[in-house]
Amino acid sequence: MLNFRKIAAACNGEIVRKYYTQDLPEDAAPQGVDPAGRDLDPGERLTAYYTGRGERACFRPDMPRAVAQTLGIDPRQVPKDTELDRLFEAKRADTGAPWSKQARQISGFDFVFSPEKSASLAAAFATTPAEAAAIKNAILAANDAAMRYAATDLGFARKGHAGEDGADPGEVGWVTFVHAAARPTLALQDGPNGATYLIDAPIAGDPHYHPHNFLPNLVVTEDGRIGSIDARALTADRVHEYGAYFQAQLADRLRALGVRIDYDAGEQAVVLPDIPESAVDLFSKRDRQVLGDAKAFAKDRDLDWDELDIERKKRILHEASAAGKLGKTKEDERESWLAQAAEIGWVHESVLNKVAHVPSTDAERFERAYERAARHLAKEFKTAAVIDHGKLRVYAVRGLIGAGIAGGRDDVDHVVALIEERGLVVNGAHVSLVKGTLDDNLCVTHTEQIRIEQRLCQEAQRAALDRSGALSTRAIRDAMAFIQKDDPTIAFTEEQEAAIYALGQGSRLSLLTGVAGSGKTTLLKPLVAAWKAGGRALAGMSTAWRQADALKDASVEETWALQPLLRAIDAGEFQPTEKTVLIIDEISQIAPRPMLKLLELQAKTGMTIKMLGDREQCQSIEAGDTIELLRRVLPQFALPEILTAVRQKDPGDRKIASLFREGKAA
Repeated sequence: MLNFRKIAAACNGEIVRKYYTQDLPEDAAPQGVDPAGRDLDPGERLTAYYTGRGERACFRPDMPRAVAQTLGIDPRQVPKDTELDRLFEAKRADTGAPWSKQARQISGFDFVFSPEKSASLAAAFATTPAEAAAIKNAILAANDAAMRYAATDLGFARKGHAGEDGADPGEVGWVTFVHAAARPTLALQDGPNGATYLIDAPIAGDPHYHPHNFLPNLVVTEDGRIGSIDARALTADRVHEYGAYFQAQLADRLRALGVRIDYDAGEQAVVLPDIPESAVDLFSKRDRQVLGDAKAFAKDRDLDWDELDIERKKRILHEASAAGKLGKTKEDERESWLAQAAEIGWVHESVLNKVAHVPSTDAERFERAYERAARHLAKEFKTAAVIDHGKLRVYAVRGLIGAGIAGGRDDVDHVVALIEERGLVVNGAHVSLVKGTLDDNLCVTHTEQIRIEQRLCQEAQRAALDRSGALSTRAIRDAMAFIQKDDPTIAFTEEQEAAIYALGQGSRLSLLTGVAGSGKTTLLKPLVAAWKAGGRALAGMSTAWRQADALKDASVEETWALQPLLRAIDAGEFQPTEKTVLIIDEISQIAPRPMLKLLELQAKTGMTIKMLGDREQCQSIEAGDTIELLRRVLPQFALPEILTAVRQKDPGDRKIASLFREGKAA
């Protein structure tokens, strides 16, 4: 898993540094030199990094020389407090000067790779220091592999304003901080008008061994140019891909330790099944209400919390914690964990050397990864007609968590190529993938979705040209007069009257779109009366029973929810004729696949289909956008529209709907 956030260059670097270092002193165990003080060569530094590094702060072990020089650091040494403070403020660590002439609004990004809880528990409750070190080193090694993987994508220096002239490849660096527990994180403002900072509450948390990586917003190209990272590359799919890569790397390292591993329920992370679920649940508690308790503590001392600067707020937190007002303190953390484990009777046994994992061939690994990725992509296509191409990479990496990722990025590329070459099975049919560009993004759909949408458009155009079932002008006029005489409160606007005539005199397939509150259901009343007077049979349908039953207000007695109607069609229980008028409400929620089935039934029986909907309402859960497809292919006479909201049961609802539509939600 990966979470990331941006850090503002205008921040107070000291406050940010204290959060990441957890206030540990800078004289913690050094990295880059051995206990005797001997300089280590690069290979030795990498080894020391995973076997004896401190957890306060460490520079990227293979920090590029050009990046180190630009940042003003010596990556062989322990990062000093003043150095970190300056880096968080987008300044050189040695002189405090800006990195480059171009000012930075963002000093960097925080990448947090989180192992699943069972891995953290294996480290926290390890039977020996060696076992704890082995699990932690596996996590740290996977972290650095994932950061190098991300650096391949992010190491591009933008050119021109906001990167409008492209980008040149370059090198990046980072600083890693390791946190061993998950404590409530508080967002504290520095005084009434200052910046807001994240602060770890000074109380005992749950075991959660996770590295934070501060990636400075700086790229150094081969020719020495200094640019900034293109944050647009950090799409949601990229974030998921990097998180999955961390999990795949961690899985490989746990296999090497003889640890039994499996997938989590969502098949997105590696878990250790030898850690009982009861322990995982026990140590996965939600954050406590610490901030409220701290504010109450301050109020008891006649202090206005909102007026305090951040250092005073932190002192209040520590004072309240020491007074026992916030729960167990950090100093009691280890004892608290042991006591909680004892309460559920859990005695940890080593997870190392439990199983000898038999290496798989590359072909076997790729096949397993492809099968898992294809299965999950098929689920994506159940609810989306088009997906970003990046999702192929996300599921390819997730497939490699269980299969093994010996080849790194090449493995991911290979599995993606298999997906594109072989396709997958969607709704029981084997489909091929089709790539294209949408809004400058590379996207993917599949051949079955294209077939459905093309067929739907063809059937819709055919039905829309058949005007044999149209009502006469007199029939509509008489019905409107009858309805208004029966209910004098009904007064149709000119726009509504035009829509009534257009829908009634339209073809065998018509679509009336209208804004919320435009009275679409009300204007059905004269049409229903006219259809009944002409000997038509009426049926109403929507996605759910509640929406369908609302059509009874327009005197449509027979109503159906979508899925029961489809089953009735298959069973022969719903048998329309050319005298049948099927009214579909909330058409935006009907996906192309069931809509095509209804249009094919219309072709066989000659029934009339009248559809109502609002383009701005929620779309269908199933893949595709039916209302947009219909609006593209239906002739104008089959597309009446109401643009004015005229009534709601609650006038307040009408006003709210109008404000949202006008972009005045706030």
